[in-house]
Amino acid sequence: MTHCPRRRRRCSRSGSPASSRRPHRRPRPLRHLALRPAGGAAGNKKAADLEVKVRKLFDDKCSACHEAGGSEVVLVGDLAHLSRDKSKESGKRFVVPGDPEGSYLVAKLVPGHKGIKGDVMPMGDDPLNAKEMELVRSWIVALGEPGAGAAVETPAPGEGAAAEPSEGPSEAPTDAGGGDKPAEKERGKPPFHGTFQINLPTTTTLGRRTFEFRIDHRFGQVGAERGAFGLDAGANISYGFAYGILNGWDVLIRRTNSRKGYELGTKYIPIRQEDGKKLSFGGYASVEYLRDFPSNTANPWAGNFQLLLSRLWFDRWSTQLTVGYHLRTNHSANVQVDLPDDDVAGPVKVRDKRGTLGIGIASTVWLGQKKRWGIDLEYHLPIPADVFFYRGGNADRNGSNIGSWAIGGSVNTGKHFFQIFITNTREIHTNLYAPGGQSKNPFSDRGNFFFGFNLSRKWSL
Repeated sequence: MTHCPRRRRRCSRSGSPASSRRPHRRPRPLRHLALRPAGGAAGNKKAADLEVKVRKLFDDKCSACHEAGGSEVVLVGDLAHLSRDKSKESGKRFVVPGDPEGSYLVAKLVPGHKGIKGDVMPMGDDPLNAKEMELVRSWIVALGEPGAGAAVETPAPGEGAAAEPSEGPSEAPTDAGGGDKPAEKERGKPPFHGTFQINLPTTTTLGRRTFEFRIDHRFGQVGAERGAFGLDAGANISYGFAYGILNGWDVLIRRTNSRKGYELGTKYIPIRQEDGKKLSFGGYASVEYLRDFPSNTANPWAGNFQLLLSRLWFDRWSTQLTVGYHLRTNHSANVQVDLPDDDVAGPVKVRDKRGTLGIGIASTVWLGQKKRWGIDLEYHLPIPADVFFYRGGNADRNGSNIGSWAIGGSVNTGKHFFQIFITNTREIHTNLYAPGGQSKNPFSDRGNFFFGFNLSRKWSL
């Protein structure tokens, strides 16, 4: 053995260095080395191309909630951080390059996955369809394929797919390798974002085990003295709770200060366009109780049956036809009618137990790239129009038979749905707006317009 004079190392006679005096250290594992340069997936062209599509998908489905500064998980802009970040609720990495089934992001997108905590994403919206899920999986697989100048990640012990296996069966399809799982059925968009248009129920349902809280508000009459465009006048308000028992079947209960009414309803849509059908078809039924003072309300018990037929055209235009029969729609406590064959001169007091047959039309045009904004229209007309008048029956022959209408705009964020509009009826519950609402001719005198808004919030249970 000889000594090297410069570094004072002990060398073998052949001149090769021997072991150092310092203890030998094992190479440190490569942790979180990006599979591409820091600027994105540029080192892996396939991953970079797929990421462009994934970012567009996230912009459409997720950006309303998962934007910078507003969420723990940012899904806008560069997505490289997802392969480094871990979920606080589960401790798992959102993206394990090359292993979509070990990626927590994929688990959060699969309905019924047992390996997640909290809600399935996108919250309050339809799950990603088969093509969209396959795009996310393909992107994660591509991240595990090194590109030119890209580093290949070697997970440290306790990291990666081996330490973070999927805890439940995945319901999404896998096209590679001839797997045994059948392809996931393609799922489309529901015709309407909201379960109600403005007053009319729509064919859109909440989905299984989804809870909704809803507020409907109508201000006072526009043009009333000292009414400040109706904001200072009396308002009609309805508070409602709805629950999705099954996909396509909802139940609801709501209460309004108009006639102090309660409504218990159910909606069943067995044929749904979002399930691949040509259109959506179903029905809505409800029973109402009006507990206003007996002297002020006739027919306190009432009911409603409506058939709903809708279709979403070109992913941007929703239309719906509603045909309904509404029992005991005249709630005026003092109905007087002239009876020609009666010996008594002048009008006499009668009790009007007739129902109203009505036809409704709802339509929405979706705006913007994300189709979250909409222009909403609604019209409901009693049939035949020459029989049923203002407040039902023949109580007011000078009343309007134009029916109830509304026009406004809406925005959907996945969790929330908000509408603002102008209408000719202050009524909200089905049996109260059915006879044409309490609508007069909106173009007579100072007009009969009302501002209003609807707001709903969903939770997955």
